[in-house]
Amino acid sequence: MSQPESLLHWFVRFWWVQQPVRASRFSKKLPYTFLDGLYLAAWPAVAASAPVLALFSGLVIGWWHPDFDSVFSESLVVLMIAAIVGMSSAHLGLLFIAGFIFGDFFLHHTSWTQVGWRRNEGVFEHVIKVRLPLLIEYGLLYLLVVKIPMITKALSAQLRFSFLPLKAGFSVAAALYVLLTGVLVYFWTQTVPILIRPVFTWVSARPPAEAVVPLQQYEWVIVFVAVVTAAIRMLLQGMTAFRSEVGMPLDRLEQELKEHPPVESLGDRINPWFTMAVTALWSVLLIAGVYKSWIDPVLIGALVFVLLAVRQQLIPVPLGAWPSLMEKIPLLIRLVIGFTLIKIISSAMLENVMRSTNTFRPLLLMTALSMLIIFLLTPQLPVAEPKEGEPSK
Repeated sequence: MSQPESLLHWFVRFWWVQQPVRASRFSKKLPYTFLDGLYLAAWPAVAASAPVLALFSGLVIGWWHPDFDSVFSESLVVLMIAAIVGMSSAHLGLLFIAGFIFGDFFLHHTSWTQVGWRRNEGVFEHVIKVRLPLLIEYGLLYLLVVKIPMITKALSAQLRFSFLPLKAGFSVAAALYVLLTGVLVYFWTQTVPILIRPVFTWVSARPPAEAVVPLQQYEWVIVFVAVVTAAIRMLLQGMTAFRSEVGMPLDRLEQELKEHPPVESLGDRINPWFTMAVTALWSVLLIAGVYKSWIDPVLIGALVFVLLAVRQQLIPVPLGAWPSLMEKIPLLIRLVIGFTLIKIISSAMLENVMRSTNTFRPLLLMTALSMLIIFLLTPQLPVAEPKEGEPSK
């Protein structure tokens, strides 16, 4: 093997083998994010360079703020770049958001005392009113570049087309993947304008129209870019699956990944109550743009915490045969039913109520109701205790 080829192979292994293995020490789920986009390893030059480009582009955009002043949603170009990176690979999306956060949080926002136009307001007030809302902005971008591709992948994998020939089944699954990508990205464009408000309102500023114009007037462009990227991804994945000469480099990496023994992750050693509390607090912060008073985040946080505890059987709730019944229905179908029900209820309730109020509280109540509906459609099956004499699985 020549020197350039050896260096290229080292970079491919570093990004697509070593990083997922290291991630498994922190969380059982994190390696799946690092492995999303492994199909790129069929083209070693792309697999070696794409992570560097994703990390660097995120760093530059977060640091220099090209085409926007305050938040990423001001720039249609940045939104398109983020959609391309994320829909290509959640791994690349994770590197992009990591670079963006570092560039924006540390290199662009250099003052730790300025609040809005007011200077020397103190570090504590700056952290509460400036730095915390930045976390909301990062969370919203994370949803686009990491969570949406991972959710789409998980949902499309729920359906099996064993009655179809292999290539036909893949084509149907690929079409479903592309469709789901478009739907989720569209919903994302509709929620960001509301949820990103604390970046401005917490420093007593009015959200400028520029912060939401690309999402409200050109959302179809963002959806189109995401859908085209997802379609190209499915085409490339099909090539690795059905053309052995293309998928050969990928096969070697997959075999190397299988040879790594499983390890206990840091997440396994953390108290589940603590994990749920952190998740609830993060959920409360992410939707801070719709709160009217302090009671709103308290109630939402309590609801999220209780639902998480019930899902993990830490709080016993007698659901009877309901979880087993739901488990028989593919997750994607359950979610379609849930979102259809939520859409019907919201159309009946919110249209008139929102006209008679100047707050987002009706929307917050609808959010809580949506959480309950999704919970009922996706309950966790109870953990079966092994009988005496039977080995634990």
